[in-house]
Amino acid sequence: MVHLSAKQRKTTPGDGRTYRRLTYLATILALVVVVLGAYVRLTDAGLGCPDWPGCYGHLTVSSAQANESQVNAMYPDQPLEAGKALNEMVHRYAAGTLGLLILMLVGIGWWYKRHRAILSTLAGLVVFQALLGMWTVTMLLKPLVVTAHLLGGMTVLSMLWWIWLDNRHRWLRQAGAEPSPPSTVTSGMRWFAAVGLVLLIVQIFLGGWTSTNYAGLACSGFPTCNGQWWPDADYSNVFGLHEVNDLHGAGLIAIQWLHRLGALAVFITLLALAIKASPIAPRLALAIGILLGAQIAIGVGNVLFGLPLPLADAHNAVAALLLLAVIALNHHLNYPLTPSTGQASKGVLT
Repeated sequence: MVHLSAKQRKTTPGDGRTYRRLTYLATILALVVVVLGAYVRLTDAGLGCPDWPGCYGHLTVSSAQANESQVNAMYPDQPLEAGKALNEMVHRYAAGTLGLLILMLVGIGWWYKRHRAILSTLAGLVVFQALLGMWTVTMLLKPLVVTAHLLGGMTVLSMLWWIWLDNRHRWLRQAGAEPSPPSTVTSGMRWFAAVGLVLLIVQIFLGGWTSTNYAGLACSGFPTCNGQWWPDADYSNVFGLHEVNDLHGAGLIAIQWLHRLGALAVFITLLALAIKASPIAPRLALAIGILLGAQIAIGVGNVLFGLPLPLADAHNAVAALLLLAVIALNHHLNYPLTPSTGQASKGVLT
């Protein structure tokens, strides 16, 4: 980790300060959007508004309520439920604000000639996310679309976080900061961290797939599934292009069991990674260990207590935080500062 004195912090050049702060704000908002998206899904509010981008033909839920009789006549098969509609619209408002922030970042990034490639990709991803949000409604919560929407949100969050880490890295170099203690990063360590990140991404997909197929309670009990160490399950159509609620019984058990097996693999890998990285990045290693333990505990609690809403949403939030911690470790291992000059040994992204 790198430490700056008060004098260094005050004398750090201001170049790109707005860009750095805006990236931080966008990253925080992206995390909020991810958590809100999970909350919408868990409260069955994904179809709280049957149209897009408005809600029952209005921009606000209050306007729809004021014209409730007209709204219900237009949508006789889906009468207005104000609570669910509000959950969905709050998520849309937050996502729309995030999209505007990202467009501002793209402009500032191009002005400063930084991260042009990643920001352009991010802008395209935001547009695709908006389309996925629309398709989530028009395709009636198709699992593939909803899961892709979740992964897209996590990707947006990860890219913003990487840009912020890189901005911070540049700022530390300008301040002449030195790492403490000096790092001895090997290529094997970098590969290990990359593998841990890939496994975590796969596990986030499995978690999203479990949620969008409503397979969270397909297995009762822990660590066994319905009293079996290897449950009877049907893996033949687990990842098919099916509609929501198409899978039953053995199919849902297969999804839940794959999620549990993935959790075990990620737990072992990330725990070993945290232990191995502790001499190089003690704070990041500690954060990964704590988040990993919390995530496992929350996952077990969801099974034992029947997916209570606070725990289920926390499971998504901690997964996002764990993803950020592992990304930060990967960045730290790939772009360490040298002890003598404060310069990056591999440079920074441009």
